[in-house]
Amino acid sequence: MKKMCFVTAARSEYGLLKWLMSDVDKCDEFELQIIVTGGHLSYEQGHTVDHIIEDGFGITCTVDVGLDTSSTARIAESMARMAEGFAKAFEEMKPDYLVVLGDRYELLPICNTAFVMRIPIIHISGGDITEGAIDDGIRNAVTMLASYHFPGTRGAADNIIRMRGSEENIWAVGEPGLDSFNRETMLNRKELAVNLNLDENKKWGLMTYHAETKESMEYNLCSVEMCIEALVQQDDFQTIITYANADFGGKQINEFIEKKAQKYADKIKVIPSMGNIRYLSFMHQASFVIGNSSSGIVEAPFLNIPVINIGNRQKGRHLCDNIYQCNPTKSEITKAIHEITDGKYIMAKDLNYWGDGHTSEKILQILKKELF
Repeated sequence: MKKMCFVTAARSEYGLLKWLMSDVDKCDEFELQIIVTGGHLSYEQGHTVDHIIEDGFGITCTVDVGLDTSSTARIAESMARMAEGFAKAFEEMKPDYLVVLGDRYELLPICNTAFVMRIPIIHISGGDITEGAIDDGIRNAVTMLASYHFPGTRGAADNIIRMRGSEENIWAVGEPGLDSFNRETMLNRKELAVNLNLDENKKWGLMTYHAETKESMEYNLCSVEMCIEALVQQDDFQTIITYANADFGGKQINEFIEKKAQKYADKIKVIPSMGNIRYLSFMHQASFVIGNSSSGIVEAPFLNIPVINIGNRQKGRHLCDNIYQCNPTKSEITKAIHEITDGKYIMAKDLNYWGDGHTSEKILQILKKELF
């Protein structure tokens, strides 16, 4: 059996990896190893390691680096501790392969360590472009360190081929986040209303705003405020806001939305982490998604849910027909909300751009063929 080591540092990343982790765990050819680190172990981020345990996975190792996102210097120090922690974990666990996804900053020390220790890296969702954040540099660095590549789209695969100068070990398989829609039983509207203490008869919105890491704190907080001010002026409407992730600025954004939720308690409810099933179920029942999360860019089109994408964090990615691109101004956001809620939204035509919901199955079959 080959030891297949998955690393997850954030709730969003885990939601995208969980089905491949499950398939590997059931496969006779592989032994599943799981290392949990980063924001999963932070109570400020909802201590989402609990979600992994609740899903029935056995965690092989945790690498707690005392994650501090209060400044870019503190984040860099956390990354240094991560490199040391993963060196010890890899030495003890002796994985045959490391599986990582995406572009979070934690991947730099993790993948650098694996590369030096001669552990082949399997990278999922490389080749994308997001010009409004530092993620591009991280994602592309991991691409150059990795040996096996599973981008979500043909365009992303072509980007990897240009970077590496080779077509070897690159397979466009779709984005794994869509698999949940085919493999999970979603909660219905009534169940969500009870679970989240919402009015079933009102319209619902779903908001997640992560820091634009190339912009100032003032810009980010102003953008969040414009979203909230546009939302709370809507009649018969309730919005769930989930926490920003563990980037620099995330803590400040979360403190800001908590204060706003106290002011507009009848309009806004803040939940640090909804968990994968509740989040996707709520997305399915929402009138629209608002913010700048990649879930709005990738998962929402599959459900044909309108998305109000704010600012430049996702700039460079393909925007499906369901997406309204807005500057962070109250007037633009309000206009988009009214177009959607007044019934002017037209069904998108490119709903399967990011995949068909069978990505994990495809990756597993390719790995079984290529690694044995």
